[in-house]
Order: sequence, then structure tokens, then C-alpha cells
Amino acid sequence: MHWSKCELGKVITLKRGYDLPQQKRAKGCIPIFSSSGITGFHSDFMVKGPGVITGRYGTIGEVFYANEDFWPLNTTLYVQDFHGNNPLFIYYYLKTIPWQQFTSASAVPGINRNIVHTYPVSIPDLDTQEKIVSVLYLVDEKIGNNTKLNENLAA
Repeated sequence: MHWSKCELGKVITLKRGYDLPQQKRAKGCIPIFSSSGITGFHSDFMVKGPGVITGRYGTIGEVFYANEDFWPLNTTLYVQDFHGNNPLFIYYYLKTIPWQQFTSASAVPGINRNIVHTYPVSIPDLDTQEKIVSVLYLVDEKIGNNTKLNENLAA
């Protein structure tokens, strides 16, 4: 097992999402991600999945994973390049980052990807990433199944 210390920008490249006004949205099945998660669907995608998305303005600190192609709105940052890292590992890893420390002091909180890229990280090799993902994914599946079971019992 080998972990490397570097800046986040050496591990992934974040990019700002794209504008998509309501009046230009066409009915479809492509998820549209805002800073708070999936907020609708569209007929076209801007980013090929899998993908990892986080809020750039508004809701800061939430991290989302898309298995399929998607449209990240301009209120988000998405991983444009995983630099050979496991996308699901990057999703889990980004959930551990203290995003609030990157927010500006304006009325609507926002983060600058260039500053986020300088954040110091310690990242394991790909084999270790895959082992970590295999465990975390099973835990997430179990949580999801338990949540569904609880909802069914409550109904």
C-alpha cells in the first residue's frame, strides 16, 4: 500500500458546470445536477459518466456521484479528469474534504476551484483505492437497503 502526498489538483481536475436555463431544458432522462443534487432531467448531456459533482455556489459541501452521463449546472464543480484514479474512490474522498473552508465571505457562499486544487491531500495507489471502494460500496448498499426496508415498514 502506497500513499502519495500532493495537491488535490494533481489527483483530479475540477471544472465549472454549464448554464442550462429552464426554458432550454427538453424532456429527457439525463440527470441535471445543481449544487444540491439532481434537480431535473434533460434530453442531452454535457459530461460522460461516471462523474463526481459538488456545489460551487449555494449548497457547499455536498458531493454527488453519477454512474451515467449527466449535465452539471453552473452552480457546480465536476471532476473533468480523474488522472487515472478510481471515480468512486474520488467521490468518497471528496466527501471528507472540509469544503466550507473554501467559501468566500459573500452573501451567497461560493468556492474557487483554483484554490481547491491547492488543497493538500494524501492519496493511495489505484489498487488500494479499489479495495477501499469495494468495502465502502458494500456499506452504502447495506445502508440503502436498510433505508428502503424502514420506509416499507413505516408505510
